[in-house]
Parts: sequence; C-alpha cells; structure tokens
Amino acid sequence: MREKTVGICTLGCRVNQYESDAVAQLLFSRGWDVRDFTEKCSVYIINTCTVTAESDRKSRQLIRRAKTINPDAFVIACGCYSQVKPDDLKDFADFICGTRNKTAAVDAAERYINGFDVQKSDLPAPSTLPFEPLFAPHTERTRAFVKIEDGCDGKCAYCLIRIARGNVVSRAEADILAELEALNDAGYPEAVLTGIETSAYGRDTNTDLLSLLLKTNDIKCPPRIRLSSIDPAYLTPAVSEKLAEVKRLMPHLHLSVQSGSSAVLAAMRRKYNEEMLYRNMEACRKSIPGIRFSADIIAGFPGEAEEDHRKTLEFLDFANLVHAHIFPFSEREGTEAAAMKNRLDKKTKTRRAAELAARQDEINKKDAENLKGTEAEVLFEETDNGYAYGHTKHFLYVRVKADGIPRGEIRTVKLGTYEGGVFEAEEKKIRIQK
Repeated sequence: MREKTVGICTLGCRVNQYESDAVAQLLFSRGWDVRDFTEKCSVYIINTCTVTAESDRKSRQLIRRAKTINPDAFVIACGCYSQVKPDDLKDFADFICGTRNKTAAVDAAERYINGFDVQKSDLPAPSTLPFEPLFAPHTERTRAFVKIEDGCDGKCAYCLIRIARGNVVSRAEADILAELEALNDAGYPEAVLTGIETSAYGRDTNTDLLSLLLKTNDIKCPPRIRLSSIDPAYLTPAVSEKLAEVKRLMPHLHLSVQSGSSAVLAAMRRKYNEEMLYRNMEACRKSIPGIRFSADIIAGFPGEAEEDHRKTLEFLDFANLVHAHIFPFSEREGTEAAAMKNRLDKKTKTRRAAELAARQDEINKKDAENLKGTEAEVLFEETDNGYAYGHTKHFLYVRVKADGIPRGEIRTVKLGTYEGGVFEAEEKKIRIQK
C-alpha cells in the first residue's frame, strides 16, 4: 500500500493559504502525514494562482518540481490557474480541480492512495457551486486567516479572478463567529477576515461586513482582528464611523487602490475615482485616529499617460502608506485590458513601477524617522538567527534581538532604526495578551 504522505504548496492570496490549510487539516484528520513540500511524498498538491503571468509561470514550475522530487508521485493542481487554464497543466498534473471544490483534491488523494482510478479533472464552473465549507483552525501560524466569502462581482478590465472564482458567495455568519471563538480558545492572538471581494460579504445573504464585524464585539474572539484587501469605494464616511465601533479591529487597512488617476481608474472599470478615494481615506482617518493604510498599485496600465503616473505618485504622498505592493501591468488573456490598443511597452511599465517604488521608499524612511523612539505593541510571529519578528497594530514590521520571545506573544517595544522594510527595536517591557 502506498504511504499516506503529502506535500502542499500555495501561491497567491490569503484565501488560497486558508484553503490550503483546510485541505491539510482534512488530510491530517484522515491519517495523512502532511510534510514540507520539499520532502519526498506520495502526493503533492499545488494551490495555484493566476493574478499575473508570473503567477502562472510559478504554478507550472512548482508542478514540475514535485515530479522532480518524486517522479512516481501523484501531483494535484487546484486553484485559480487550474480553473482558468486547465489545458496548460494537463501534461504535468495527474489531477486538476478548481476554486470552489478544493475538497476534490482530498478525495482524489484518497482514491489514489487506496489504489482506485482517479479521473483527470473535476472542474465545474465556480458560479454553479455554493460556498465551500472549509475550516482551518489548527495551522502553525500566530495569525489565523478566516475565509468569509468567495467570488467577486466586480468587472475590472484587467482581472481574471472573477472568471476563476465566480460570483460572490458568503459564508454563514454563525459559522464565521464560531470559527473566531474556536481560534480564541486555541490561543490565537490575531485573526484576519479574508475573501476574494471581502467588502462584498453578505451581498447574497441579506447581511453585510459591518454587521459581521460589530457582532465580534459580543463574542470571545482573538484580541486582534484584521481585514484583508478592501475596495476603497466601500469606505464611505458612514462605514468608517461604524468601523470605529469594532473594538478589536486593528488600525490598519489594505486597500486595492491600483491607481491615483481617475482616467486610469475608469479604464480599469474600478468603482471609484480619485476624488472618492481621497475623500473616503480622509473620512476613515477622521473616524479612526491614527489608522494607517497599505495598498496595491498597478504601474503602466494601457493608456496611462505621464500625467496619470504623476497623479499616482501624488497619491503615495497623500496616503503615507505603511507598504505598497507595486507591480507593472501584466496582460491577462481573456480580459478586457488584453484587447486594449494603447498598451505601454515593457520599458515604460518597468520605469514607472521603479519610480513608484522609489517614492514609496522615501515615504517609508521619512515615516520611520518620525516614529523612531516611539512605543508600539508587537505580535511576535517567528524567530530566526537570534531575532524575533512581528508586526505592530499598524502592520509595521519589527525585529528585536532576543531568543526568548515565544511566538504568539504581544510585547511592547521601542522603535529604532529602519532598514529594508524592517524596524530595529528593543523590548520595552513584557506584556502578554492572550
């Protein structure tokens, strides 16, 4: 009989990570030994991503690597790239499933290990399926992800994820709250509510994200709650006022901004313009004093003029982001943007991305100078080579020279110098919160 060993590798977003953790937990509950992906295993599962062409390339590379580690292994590909372009993977993967049927990967692994035949693929259209109930409370992380919805109703011109994930489907509110309580009981200090279009939670179930968040005030849940990527259009002044009432919500939001230019945002089919973007962020700052933001930015979208690029640089100055995920526009076959005639050359896209990154680096260094000597509470998540690493409430990345700080503890530090995206800090006093 084949050995029940499995290695799982995940690309892409927090939703993918949550789903991989859930798949690992399901396999573990059925007697599987879940190993590091680099180890020799009987089965490998690659949870793929298709947000950029580079994501596609890495997905194919990892599938081939699994066969290199063990040529006799049974290799399963699931996720967004598998859903959108299964033909790209059919010569490398032994079984292919999609985005809303990740448990099919578990079933395929079980059939293979028990000597039964396994069909080549199981790829129903995502929009024909309901929310897939997955539960992943027992990962090794100090920060737990909680998936609250799947799918996206947006029609952004550059994005394949709507096609890969289907329409918005929301998880039952009671199930989410129960998972948060379970995480608290397990000692997790932080939970991140995540989804593909997180701000659309409840659109299909006659509720909404705010209602869910406010209910966390009345249960025993982890002391820190975060949200994954939020659409700036969601952060109206009224919403921001209510967010301020969520007791455990951390003062940091990641916004899917993409551009600071109204012309480019319109071409992207985003739901806001630069005026709304600025207004909503200011309203959020007013309602939640001290709140910080991070953001996704696309450089060199088709038709982006130098004036549009300048407006995005100006947005970075205004936003004073903790971090910006900046990347050149990546053309995705099957999207509206792929058919646009006024595409920019690679050199221009690369230059603009570099200019944005340089401006953001200047902003981070100036911000660090202002924060030097101030105190911050840090949730420590890992240790390496004599240092403990973690994040503040505002999601600043910090390291302290210490071997004795256990993962999952929250301690107060004094911020020092800043280099390469990391604050050097010294522990001020011990304060454990659980």
